Amino acid sequence: MLILPVDLRDPLTEDDVEALSSLERDGLRFEIDNGRLILTAPRSLWHSNICVRIANLRPHAYGRQGLRITRTTVRCPDVLAFYSRPNPDASCHDPADVALVAEVVSPDTAVEDRLVKARLYAGAGIPEYWIVDRHPADPRDAVVECFKIGAAGVYEGAGQAVLSELEAKGYRPVGL
Repeated sequence: MLILPVDLRDPLTEDDVEALSSLERDGLRFEIDNGRLILTAPRSLWHSNICVRIANLRPHAYGRQGLRITRTTVRCPDVLAFYSRPNPDASCHDPADVALVAEVVSPDTAVEDRLVKARLYAGAGIPEYWIVDRHPADPRDAVVECFKIGAAGVYEGAGQAVLSELEAKGYRPVGL
């Protein structure tokens, strides 16, 4: 049985993130969207490995950190890359401190990652967004679709790359 330590009759806010963090220790991933709790399945080993590899491209990049879009919308992208070292005690971070967000596509999150989160992160002013999917020819690798925020405030395609090639070249996201 799962007992949530918050009163779900009221909209959830960033203040509830700490109370909900025990869900992740139990293997569940969560986000808050307009005050509603979103639970997602645990990540596959491939997904986790790709997240670590992306985070290792740059100092100040971390997995599953809270990103405060509004008081009642806190997303936890697969990887956040900060301009500089973030507060180590913070569980939610301001989008102005973030240079890059990466989402690794799972079967249950593909539409959310490509449409909903792209609009959300662009609206928050995050300069670069990566959507990462399985490489069609190499099950251990991934294809990274890079998007950069354009003049209209929406993401525009900036190219694709294979993750192992980015690692070999020592790629650094924009602004870092």
